[in-house]
Amino acid sequence: MRRFLILGFSIIASMYLSPDTALAWGKFGHLTVCELAYRKLTDPAKAELNRLFRKGKGGIVVEGRNTLPDRTYTSFNRGCLEEDELPRKNDIDHYVNVDRKTKTIDANTCPLADTCVFAAITRDFDNLRNRSLPDSDRVFALMALGHWIGDIHQPLHVSFADDRGGGWIKIDLEGKCGTSRESKPDNLHAVWDKCLLDAGMFERVRKRDDFKKTWSRFTITYRAADTLLWNTSWAEEKTLVGQDYAKWAQESYVYTIHPDTLYCTMIGDACAYSTTTLTLPKKDQARTQAISQQYLADHEAIAQERVRKAGLRLAHLMNLALDPDYTTPIKSEVQKP
Repeated sequence: MRRFLILGFSIIASMYLSPDTALAWGKFGHLTVCELAYRKLTDPAKAELNRLFRKGKGGIVVEGRNTLPDRTYTSFNRGCLEEDELPRKNDIDHYVNVDRKTKTIDANTCPLADTCVFAAITRDFDNLRNRSLPDSDRVFALMALGHWIGDIHQPLHVSFADDRGGGWIKIDLEGKCGTSRESKPDNLHAVWDKCLLDAGMFERVRKRDDFKKTWSRFTITYRAADTLLWNTSWAEEKTLVGQDYAKWAQESYVYTIHPDTLYCTMIGDACAYSTTTLTLPKKDQARTQAISQQYLADHEAIAQERVRKAGLRLAHLMNLALDPDYTTPIKSEVQKP
């Protein structure tokens, strides 16, 4: 049975996700990444994107894989949520899991498994640029690629498997995540998925003079993308992009193991689950970490910066795959030189 993805989602993620599944950035964060990327596409890349999605012609039908149903897609941005809405078989594709003694990540290879987000990015980028594949396969790859680039920039997606990237670290949160009406996070991974962005980047949008409570649900992500693009010069953008996925993962990992993140504690040469335990023995023995408003204030800019870099780097990969003449980022009208 086909289901339709038009302008609003009727699917509730909790219907398809187990309680232990950890997401990255939440819906609003992923949408901001993909919105920013779309704004940086070249004209030929946008034309190819519109052709792939059959813009103005009712969308493209993509055959379901694994547990996915057939679906009709009209929007790249909303498709960036698919890997969390209806996950594929390999949840590990969302992560780079490393050993607790790891100090740096310097190769685009999966350290502890046959697959990880490195392999997922490479696979779907190659499929997207392969014009001999059916359009539906390329659309499938494009939506996944948008999601993977968001994932690799979320620090706790470059982390340790035994605690599910902080998903099995319970938290005691002081106050709320800004004035967001979203539910409060109950684990450290969720703090980084949503709470930091809600308390920082999206809260600043809510405080703008032109903010309207009547905005549609996802308009806040478009206004956040406005600011991210405005604050990125063309010269800086050109220094950020590339295809060094290990570098991007290492940027995330620096925050993952930083003491201020409160994710792990150095014991000898390992970043341990707690001051007394190297790895989490069982989920029901999960520790509880206090998270203050000061913690949110200290880390929200990091989350925003990771989203910004993810959007710009995704745009570069999409341009490389969709525009045969593309070599380097183009300047947007709102960017400084």
